Amino acid sequence: MPISAPRKTRFFQQLKNIFFLSLVLSSCIVPKNYQKDKPFITKNTIEVKGGNFTNDELIALKSRLNAQLEDSAKINVVDRYFIRHVYNKPPAFDTVYAARSAKNLLAPMVHLGYYRSTVSYKVDTLNVGKQQRVHVLYTVEPGKPTLIDTFSYNINRPDLQYLALNNKKYSLLQQDKPVTKAAVLGEISRLVDIYRNNGYYRFTSEELRMTGDTSLAVLTNINDDDPFSQVEALVQAQQKKDSPKIKLALVLNPPKDTNKLKQYYINNVYILPDYNPLTDSLSDPTFQERVTQKDKYIIKYHNKLFRTGFLTRNMTLKKGDLYNQTNFYNTLNNFSKAGVWQSTNIDIVEVKEKDSVNKINLIIQLIPAKQFAFEASIEASYSATSNTNSVTAANAGSLLGLSGNVSLTNRNLGKEGIKMTNSISTGVEFNTRPDSSTTRSIINSNELTLSNSIIIPRFVFPFRAWNKFTKKSDTTHRQTVFYQPESFINTNVSYINRINLFNLQSTNLAIGYSAHNRRGAQFIFKPINIEFTKLYNTSLDFDTTLMNNSFLRYSFNTALVAGFSFGYNNTQVNRKNPNRQHTIKANFELSGFPYKQLNLFSKYLRRYKKIDAEYIYSKSKPKSAFTFRVFGGIGIAAKGDTTLPFFKQYYGGGSQSMRGWPLRGIGRGSQPLAPYGSNQFNDRTGDIKLELNPEYRFNIAQLIPNSLVLKGALFADIGNVWNLRNSKPGGGTDSAQFKLKNLWKETGIDLGTGLRFDFNYFVVRFDFGFRFKRPELSYVNDGWKVPSLGFNDVLQKMFAKGTNEEYRRWRYENFNFNIGINYPF
Repeated sequence: MPISAPRKTRFFQQLKNIFFLSLVLSSCIVPKNYQKDKPFITKNTIEVKGGNFTNDELIALKSRLNAQLEDSAKINVVDRYFIRHVYNKPPAFDTVYAARSAKNLLAPMVHLGYYRSTVSYKVDTLNVGKQQRVHVLYTVEPGKPTLIDTFSYNINRPDLQYLALNNKKYSLLQQDKPVTKAAVLGEISRLVDIYRNNGYYRFTSEELRMTGDTSLAVLTNINDDDPFSQVEALVQAQQKKDSPKIKLALVLNPPKDTNKLKQYYINNVYILPDYNPLTDSLSDPTFQERVTQKDKYIIKYHNKLFRTGFLTRNMTLKKGDLYNQTNFYNTLNNFSKAGVWQSTNIDIVEVKEKDSVNKINLIIQLIPAKQFAFEASIEASYSATSNTNSVTAANAGSLLGLSGNVSLTNRNLGKEGIKMTNSISTGVEFNTRPDSSTTRSIINSNELTLSNSIIIPRFVFPFRAWNKFTKKSDTTHRQTVFYQPESFINTNVSYINRINLFNLQSTNLAIGYSAHNRRGAQFIFKPINIEFTKLYNTSLDFDTTLMNNSFLRYSFNTALVAGFSFGYNNTQVNRKNPNRQHTIKANFELSGFPYKQLNLFSKYLRRYKKIDAEYIYSKSKPKSAFTFRVFGGIGIAAKGDTTLPFFKQYYGGGSQSMRGWPLRGIGRGSQPLAPYGSNQFNDRTGDIKLELNPEYRFNIAQLIPNSLVLKGALFADIGNVWNLRNSKPGGGTDSAQFKLKNLWKETGIDLGTGLRFDFNYFVVRFDFGFRFKRPELSYVNDGWKVPSLGFNDVLQKMFAKGTNEEYRRWRYENFNFNIGINYPF
């Protein structure tokens, strides 16, 4: 029921009063346990004047500066009920601690290259009753940063000097860049890594020292006979002073132990695959021993739990090679990620021999994990009557679902580290509101699913050679191209029985390969991807529904998908701004080739191409974050097919997509929603999906220290799904078909807010979405229809009991509530 204008006016007046009251209450400061008759600190503010900082850098700098305040000058604030700020034991103001804090603020500035910074502080006292509340304002003036004039390596060892110069182009210290602590330490660490990758395994950062020279060469070349040259020199000196620069040099700090400057070669490599740290030692006589022929690895074991080939494939360290730190950690990571050992370690032991060559032994200690893992779970769900999941009156009603899952995992199949998981899932859905006017069953549906997954930790035929595929790196070594290679075989068989509607059998087989590159991007290739879905035993009610909804005839049928797919997933953190992250995902799928030529089940084979891409950008701050997501996908069915198979189509709505609509509740195109209260099918899928989702997240309160944070969110979802082709028999205008000229009119928009309970390990999410632009109304004001959001509408209609038809209709047309686990993107 619409709200009258006077009533709206009163509402907005009340809303304005509440807003101003909130502003007053937000400044409610409640000091507790403060020292009587002494001024105490209630606010510290740090202001940075000048400096070449971006907004993100300025926020990070202020956070570092706040951490430098003296403990006796810091305040502890606890927010209560979002508007009440409790100051527990606020510190008494003391000029000594304020002066020390100001001095401490110079350290972070020096670390950023601002060596001429100045810090001052100002004190304001506010008398509130008998309280003397102090606000301390610290003002930081960075001045101009000290820049790098030149940088050089002066290492008094030809071999070390050569390695440094050979990699100088990757130096973190560049001309005309500020001299920061992070860059200096990073450059030393980079050089140490280079040396360790070339055999100097004992080399540390203590063997390097950075020196600087700020002398002004112009003052050392003054001509006494020319007075003008003296003036000119002084002017140039002043300019140098106003723009300070420094000459840097990295020099060798000679160690007392000269062995730190020697290269070490690998003597023997021992592999202990079933190591017990409490009882085992390398000389244990109970060990059985085997030496591999090619690389001469010495394997010592009690029980042969792992094949030799599986152990050696994880090795990147070889006898006779120079010690290489990168290979050391790659070997350690390979064994850790295999999933069959609970702990991995590599001991380095120097070989004491009278030999001019320095050698070390490597002892790889692997503690096995349990081979088998068993898991079981039970889930329950409930939904009230909804047009979005009701096909006919035969299955309408409130639904209670119960499901169970049991899985058994073998982590070391065939002693090759192959992981195999078998699982059984079963579920049943009950009608909880019996209706004597229909003959529907108490059981609405039941299902059974059997699945098997096999993951082989390497490439198998025909890509076996890729396991050792390398290329020349930027240094003198070769590097592996593919990391964490895997081959997998996934099979799935399921049966669904929708009582009084249909039976559905599905069989899936996927054989493929997965790997990462050196930058962390993941590639997934499935040369064999087969999915067969058989629909049978359809009821008269269901057949009638298909006849009345033309698009469903193309969706619900027996179909075979046979082809291949390729996927790409890459997440990168911005090096200059670590709080920024970019994620790119892309997938391509093809069905029909070459299976069409083989005439394999040609009667049911569906031929199509499908491609989609997703980009996610996130920018985080200490107490807030902004995330932006854009998604686009299209599927093109071959001639003879109008749409993609229904299990390959796109959909929107729900907790991960257009949150103002229920799952599969938006679209397709401008197709109208099923009338409220009807039993028409309203489950929308399509061949094209476009979506854009900006979201702002912010902290509200720390409910449990270090365990639970209450967070809020403001979000918008923009998008829809469409069919690529006209699905109406005989042609004509199809409101579900994509047309560029109607793109904006048929785009749905929802705005909403949410509450998130962040438990560190997972997030429980509650999102409230309101529809502001509805595609089904695209030809009326381009679909814009602002929902009535008065007090009565929001609170009563959203949370009223479901028996009120007016409120139920309002929720159906304007609002959607979602519960989700973790963030939507």
